[in-house]
Amino acid sequence: MWPSTPNSNDFKGVACPAGDGCNAPNCLFGRHEPSTRPSTSPGEHHEALTSSPGEHYDAKQLKSTDDPKSLALQSDVNDPAAVQPPIVATARSKHTAASSNKDANSGPTTEKTPPTTNSSKTSKAVPGPASRPISPPPKSTETKPAKAPDVEVILRPSKVTKEPAQFTKRLTYLKKLKEFMATLNEKTAKSTDPKIKGLHLTDNQLNQLAVDEEKNIASQNVAVYENVLKQRLMELLKMSFDEWVNMRKETEAKKDPASIHKPATEPQQMVVTGLSPEEEIMVLSHLKTPLDGLRAYGYATQIPTEAELYESRQTLLVAKGWEICERCTSRFQVFTERREEDGLFTTGGHCIHHWGKPLRPRRSKGELPGPTKWTCCDSVMGTPGCTTSETHVFKVSEISRMASIMPFVETPDNPNVAKYTAVCFDCEMGYTTLGLELMRITAVSWPTHKPILDILVRPLGHILDLNTRFSGITTDKFFNAKAYDPTDPTIDPDDLRIVDSPYAARDLFLSFVSRDTPVLGHSLENDLNTIRLIHPSIVDTVFLYPHPAGLPIRYGLRNLAKYHLDLEIQQAGAAGHDSSEDARATGELIRLKVSKEWKRMKNEDWEIRDGSLHPPLPAGNTPPVRSRVDVAPMQSNPASKRRLEEIEDGKDKDSNNKKAK
Repeated sequence: MWPSTPNSNDFKGVACPAGDGCNAPNCLFGRHEPSTRPSTSPGEHHEALTSSPGEHYDAKQLKSTDDPKSLALQSDVNDPAAVQPPIVATARSKHTAASSNKDANSGPTTEKTPPTTNSSKTSKAVPGPASRPISPPPKSTETKPAKAPDVEVILRPSKVTKEPAQFTKRLTYLKKLKEFMATLNEKTAKSTDPKIKGLHLTDNQLNQLAVDEEKNIASQNVAVYENVLKQRLMELLKMSFDEWVNMRKETEAKKDPASIHKPATEPQQMVVTGLSPEEEIMVLSHLKTPLDGLRAYGYATQIPTEAELYESRQTLLVAKGWEICERCTSRFQVFTERREEDGLFTTGGHCIHHWGKPLRPRRSKGELPGPTKWTCCDSVMGTPGCTTSETHVFKVSEISRMASIMPFVETPDNPNVAKYTAVCFDCEMGYTTLGLELMRITAVSWPTHKPILDILVRPLGHILDLNTRFSGITTDKFFNAKAYDPTDPTIDPDDLRIVDSPYAARDLFLSFVSRDTPVLGHSLENDLNTIRLIHPSIVDTVFLYPHPAGLPIRYGLRNLAKYHLDLEIQQAGAAGHDSSEDARATGELIRLKVSKEWKRMKNEDWEIRDGSLHPPLPAGNTPPVRSRVDVAPMQSNPASKRRLEEIEDGKDKDSNNKKAK
């Protein structure tokens, strides 16, 4: 036991662990000068320990006394950690401890160093805990991953299973691809629009784009590699800056599906007519085309007779399935079911063809005409096709044969359709064992362009080719489409629903139109024949914007939209057309004609009043002074009543004098 009086100097050279806070009557350790701070009682000292922020102590772990001095005596003084009070996690520090554990898992954390007993500079505070203290919650535990640097891409053709050409030739085409792309890519860097400028590609990214495109062409078009690549080079050479920007946007959208732009519920209109929607429909009645005489141009004007249907069926029996390919004009045989020996629907193997149209170049006076070339690949007519398809396909053009596959119907009356209603619609078709069939139907209200119907359609025959380059319908979109739900007719262009047959699609379309409803479109005979409908009230842009050479020659919708509206449509290339985009463009072309027609009618003194369109009065007739509704207040005055009677009887002198003049 230690003596009660400090008669030994064994610990005088050791600083007291409690510092100035020591309140022992006979301290064995070295003491400094007495502090002016008043001493605290043991209880008060323990309260100060337990209430200090971040450090909490349990009274039970202080053994038999609250005096830190006693703790020091019960421990080995040579161990600095031994003189530290143990840490206790209380309820107030649970969330802090959790944060500390999270930090421990995520990485090392700096610990506080406890004071040592042999330090010459002693702290006035109680020694801290020997274990790692509980740290406050980290400010942010999430770090953004660093963007991986682009892997260097060498401009060199990729290896494919079957080489379509020599390496040097592929390398030449690849360099040309990048050269043409680089010209368009440089324009994006100079754009003042930050969204367009963000589409700019680095040189390494441009290498990757060219290498990937050349590889796809080489692997998918082995037999016609050079023709397809020449076609692509010509497309890039003639490509406008807007087309390049659209192509880049589509590429980025495929990388990030959430960024795909969806058309607004109410698409903006481009043409300003100065008329309300109802008034535009009134003027539209003057642009209707009567069905008389349109059968010569492919329109079905009446339902085929039984004799015509019988003759058509007999012809098909004699033909035994032999058809002429719509694309390459070769003869092949088509079967209603797969052949047992090879599981095919058609004979003749692959179809090698040009998907474009022949174009005769313009010539100057006195010059010889140049060769006619294909618009798809700029090759001279007579050269092998630039595109290879799996099978041959055919199209049915005879009205009677169409009716033998699916009967025509005339538009019935529909009392549910409002008076001032007009519908603009467009259909997309694909090839089946029964010919060119309906695959998608889109209808929008006119002139507001609000979508009312947009669905995919299962055809009656077996599918041979979805005709994606023109229909825009991909295999994934078509075969993974969900069934159409009439109770939830939500229209989402990225998630189109499908109906079981063209009969169901036609019934849905007829629910929005009546016999008097104007149906609008471009080359409407194709769309109406596809759904087997004879409609008496049509407005076709082919007749509103005729070709100087006359029918059957006609302008394409893309050219009309560009020339008259400065609107770029059908820019997706091989991805195909969008029927909703085509329907809206057609509607705006018709609105432009309505605007011009109304200006002409106003010059001829046509009027819109009382909710209807009124023609100019015949010469010599004057309109009534007031209507019966307007003169009702005048009849309460006797003088006004007599004046009204004189006007109606022609006895008014002022009125007769004006007529004489």
